[in-house]
Amino acid sequence: MELTDISYSKSDGVAEIVLDRPDQRNPISARDGGTRDQILWAIADAEADKEIGSILLRGEGPAFSGGGDLTGNARRETLDEHTAFLKESDAFHRRLREASLPVVAAVHGFCLGAALSLVVSCDVIIAGDDARFGLPEGRIGLVGVSPLVPVIGSQWAKFLMLTGEMIDADLAQRIGLVLTVEPADELLERTRDLCRRLSRLPREASSLNLATVDAVADAAGEDERRHTGVHHDAITLMASPRATAPDGRTFREIIDSEGVGGLKKARAAQFDTPWLR
Repeated sequence: MELTDISYSKSDGVAEIVLDRPDQRNPISARDGGTRDQILWAIADAEADKEIGSILLRGEGPAFSGGGDLTGNARRETLDEHTAFLKESDAFHRRLREASLPVVAAVHGFCLGAALSLVVSCDVIIAGDDARFGLPEGRIGLVGVSPLVPVIGSQWAKFLMLTGEMIDADLAQRIGLVLTVEPADELLERTRDLCRRLSRLPREASSLNLATVDAVADAAGEDERRHTGVHHDAITLMASPRATAPDGRTFREIIDSEGVGGLKKARAAQFDTPWLR
């Protein structure tokens, strides 16, 4: 596997996966051989190494990740194409949840959209006090909220998706999105310390206990929620080409003619100040 989107290393019983395109805020690509495939390769490598007992996932540079790669993924048009894309996304997140090693995410800076779906698939999320979480996709007619519903509940999931508003690390902790908040300059070492501790535990017992928790959650309905989310998201994506900005242009027209910068300007024209106080 050629690692173009991530870097990967192993030390002290911990495998470290780093989203490593900091000049672009570490976009998450779903293309063949892209970010998701590279993460899956690294997870499989860590699981095969008997010296490794945990996995740390983090981002390089000023942010964890700005979200999905809006320009690097193939455009989808039909319901079948959208459904296939969403099923592949669900399979990726399922594989992450079912990793036999505990996966701990260290989040700093922006964690938006697809990056938020990524971290809620990890076993533990540790946030720096500079972390900001959000789902800006909702404001341009896209999807991404369904993985959050079992974690933070319907009301917060609806607010984040409908407004696209970002929340800070303290609020993310209060609503159950992250386990704890650490000073930004201590985040990495604190997370590494937790991962090293987890790596000293009996590996088989850790794997079985992780599976137990996930099985109980699925029996309580989480698995069915994810399947339902895929089907509803596919319908939303079919409608997304008709989503329009305040000036009457579709967001698809804007990104085609002006790129991501134009998209951000159009989104700001809806509103650009936070409602939460």
